[in-house]
Amino acid sequence: MAATLSHAAGQERYEVREILEGQAFGHEVRHECRDYVQAVEFAFEFLQRRDPGREGVVHGLEVVKVDGRLRETVWSYDHERERARVDPVRKWGYDVTRSWSGPARPVTRPTFGRLQQRRA
Repeated sequence: MAATLSHAAGQERYEVREILEGQAFGHEVRHECRDYVQAVEFAFEFLQRRDPGREGVVHGLEVVKVDGRLRETVWSYDHERERARVDPVRKWGYDVTRSWSGPARPVTRPTFGRLQQRRA
């Protein structure tokens, strides 16, 4: 269990919750902090540590923003949804997660012999 953060009214906090498979109320709080980036980073580290092969050991994770009585899920991971996701290379024909630096070799422009001869 994560240690509970004591906080003043009006200060938001983030909870990283593990969603346990087959349990309706199985959301275990694994971490609490005041920073969104730190919460998501913890979630990725937790996922990498517990389920590095993404085999379903971790069924799901949520980062929940808590502000007083208001709760909002701001990031989530669901093993079943990720497993069903289409590989970007198969969908688009190239890896959309990597930056593109242009063609691998220079592009040769077509030559039009007669048109170029007239201009000369």
